[in-house]
Amino acid sequence: MEKERFKCILSVLDRYELTLGEKQFVETIEKYFNDKGKLTDQQKSILEGIYKEKIWIGKTFLSQSKSSPKDSSSKGA
Repeated sequence: MEKERFKCILSVLDRYELTLGEKQFVETIEKYFNDKGKLTDQQKSILEGIYKEKIWIGKTFLSQSKSSPKDSSSKGA
């Protein structure tokens, strides 16, 4: 994984609430990346999975908040 892609993913993940396990994983691979300059295929796969999950959750909640009416009390009146 290129350094720019790695930093981009980390900056996006900083915007989301991570579980304790996710936080520990990100911290661990960040240290590994800084030491080795690369990630293993397994680390890349897990990181991409966390990233995609958070993006999907964000988009899902955003689209739900846009589609739900703010004033539902006037329905049926």
